[in-house]
Amino acid sequence: MNILYHHRTAGDRVERVHIMGIVRAFRSLGHTVLISSPPGCDPERPAHPCANTTTPPRGGLRARLKNFARRAPPVAFELAELAYNFYALADMLRLSRQAWPDLIYERTTANSIAPTLLARILRVPIVQEVNVTADIGRLRPLVLSRLTHAIERWVLRHAAAQVTVSRRFREMLIAAGLPGSNDALVSPNAVDADLFRPDVPLPEGAERFKPAESLVVGYVGAFVPYHGLELLVEVAPRLTDRFPQCRWLLVGDGVMRAPIKEMLKSRGLRDVFILPGAVPHEQVPSFLRLMDVCVLPASNPHGSPMKIFEFMAMGRAVLAPRLGPMEEVVQDGVNGRLFAPGDLNDFAAKLAELLADADLRTRLGEQARRDVLARHTWEANVRALLAHLAQRGVCLPRADMKPGPQHALAVNRTMRAPA
Repeated sequence: MNILYHHRTAGDRVERVHIMGIVRAFRSLGHTVLISSPPGCDPERPAHPCANTTTPPRGGLRARLKNFARRAPPVAFELAELAYNFYALADMLRLSRQAWPDLIYERTTANSIAPTLLARILRVPIVQEVNVTADIGRLRPLVLSRLTHAIERWVLRHAAAQVTVSRRFREMLIAAGLPGSNDALVSPNAVDADLFRPDVPLPEGAERFKPAESLVVGYVGAFVPYHGLELLVEVAPRLTDRFPQCRWLLVGDGVMRAPIKEMLKSRGLRDVFILPGAVPHEQVPSFLRLMDVCVLPASNPHGSPMKIFEFMAMGRAVLAPRLGPMEEVVQDGVNGRLFAPGDLNDFAAKLAELLADADLRTRLGEQARRDVLARHTWEANVRALLAHLAQRGVCLPRADMKPGPQHALAVNRTMRAPA
């Protein structure tokens, strides 16, 4: 089967991991995938050195596009979103000539018409992966809101299927009255099981990050407000007397890195916190190996943080807030621990329990890895999507079938109208 994947992202940071996770999973099952990306934003290229940092990009078309996105007034940005459809349609038509698509997969973005238009022209089904909407998760205000909402409803109405990352997010889509959301497939984030293995080599200079005889509490990810890294600074003094060997390893970068460093300085904690900065995603497993407990201090109530799956795949003991998406993955006391969101006392108590009991950490970590490998790999997500499409009456070719225009017509005849 030929799949045409469309996204309109920078193709770096966590979106690159997600995009390539889905793409590689389709390919591992024998399907052909071509990716339509904005100019200079190909997620298949090596990650840009500044991809996970606050350093502004410099030079090149990709950098100019990112700078425009940062600085453009809302109305100019929305007009650019609409204009981008001309480029996207031309690019997808070019790719379609290379391999006639049997399925189009779009990472849904505001004012994106081209993928759905092409799907209707070619008479092939389209899947919409809904991570944000015009009203949920968009980081900038809407000016042309009536047009954006109309486009969104048209796009979702013509999707053969929708995919979203949590039950809570699906509930939000349903509450917003978006077409087809009742039947959206809940597909939490996942992990590359070949990359995240407990036997990966330690990072170079590992002793700098984990001194001898120390216990390491760790975090890897973006330094952003909704991940609540200040909670770690608040809880550290409570555990110092009982666990003087405890060190805190926070790997990543973002807008909260400077404030966190200032908090550490003002509270005299710089000696026990280690902040090596951002590392390429391919090096994350090596740093996770250094951690005895992996923590997610906070999250939004509807997201599916990819780091949780990566922590678990490494066989680490995980501590996360008791939010709906977390409870879909972490069973408290079985494959991790959950604490009351924002409750410093509960967070400290659960963390102390994990630091004090090596056998508990081992038991939880081993079960976490088993559960992730069984249910939360990218390949498992793709298999679930293909099964979901089949249940909705969308007949797609096997990986070994020769695609072509005649097959697209057969697919169209067997498609059930989207809800």
